[in-house]
Amino acid sequence: MGLFINSRYGFILKNLLKSNLKKEIYLKKYCYSTIQKQKEELTPLARQLKNLISEKGSISIATYMKHVSTNPNSGYYMKGDVFGAKGDFITSPEISQMFGELIGIWLISQWEIQGKPQKTQLIELGPGRGTLMEDMLRTMSNFPNFYNTLSGIHLIEISPELSKLQFKRLNEFCENDAENTSYKFYWHNTINDILDGWSLIVAHEFFDALPIHRFKLTDKGWREYMIDIDTSVDSPYHFRLILSPDPTKESITLTSSPQYSKFNIGDCIEISSDSWNITQKISNQISKFGGAALIIDYGQDYIQDNTLRAIRDHKFVHSLSLPGHADLSVNVDFSYLKESTQGKVNTFGPVKQSKFLHSMGITTRLSMLLNQTTSVEQHKILFNSYKRLVDPLTMGRIYKMLAINPKNIDQIPYGFESLK
Repeated sequence: MGLFINSRYGFILKNLLKSNLKKEIYLKKYCYSTIQKQKEELTPLARQLKNLISEKGSISIATYMKHVSTNPNSGYYMKGDVFGAKGDFITSPEISQMFGELIGIWLISQWEIQGKPQKTQLIELGPGRGTLMEDMLRTMSNFPNFYNTLSGIHLIEISPELSKLQFKRLNEFCENDAENTSYKFYWHNTINDILDGWSLIVAHEFFDALPIHRFKLTDKGWREYMIDIDTSVDSPYHFRLILSPDPTKESITLTSSPQYSKFNIGDCIEISSDSWNITQKISNQISKFGGAALIIDYGQDYIQDNTLRAIRDHKFVHSLSLPGHADLSVNVDFSYLKESTQGKVNTFGPVKQSKFLHSMGITTRLSMLLNQTTSVEQHKILFNSYKRLVDPLTMGRIYKMLAINPKNIDQIPYGFESLK
């Protein structure tokens, strides 16, 4: 029966257990027992996933993540604005304008280093609300020699609702800057739609949302963790993780590299094939036509395991809870991103966000903003936002920057000088 007697009441055990009736009263009042847990709400997406698994069998974590994030009917990012204080989480551009301003300056520096090309296309992967792009463009407009080379702004966004938010924000910016605006905005579902040409590419908190496969090394080889339906009475969730008894296509192909032969039985790893493909596309673009890319995300410079997390209302929740109602993300493996470039381009980093922002002059920019207002409250807001971006206990350490530029560029990018 799995009973645990609360010792506080142990001294009355003999007196109470004199009859079946008294025993039942005692157990209900003083003991803990295994109680059937009620299953949580079955969201529309959960219902769809259960039907999919019932029909075709267990699915990979990658398939689960794709549905949770971008399912056309019930995906998390398809419902609209999920950012900011009223959403589920806050990103760096939403914390302070300084972040986007310094990213914009970094991109301009790459344009100067590479000979000031006459045409520039600016590309952002996963633009969120459009806040980062707006801050970058506002900063860039102060440098007309560069700003006038912008031939197109390309936003890679799969969510129609987020595209509407981005359009509204950026259209208002362009209307206010109509005299200096000569470029057009373009929205794409995938980076594969990007045109040929010299490009500046930014991906902020994009790769952490890409699906991963998770594997465990057994005495029979690598096996993949899958998502199955949970019908047990001791879990409130409708889904559970299981280990596939047989190899899957991904457990064979994604672990075929010699580096995966160095692990021990029992070790687990996460691999994102989507991250590989997208970074490879970025590298090919820069290798062929020139440009630079800056990837900003949280993660490590090595392979990791068990980093899948879910955030709802600024709190961590179970990653299989209420699919479609929480943001799913993982730690980025920067070493894997660098490997995917296959030596076609230079890669620098990753460096910690704190080091990058300080190297780019965030304290100078903070001082300028502080001097523009005498409000004590505004001073407090500015300093707190600065601290949140650079403090090792918040975003300064776990968030990192990875830079990519062409092979023929010898100069180490600004912000990455610590790598010398």
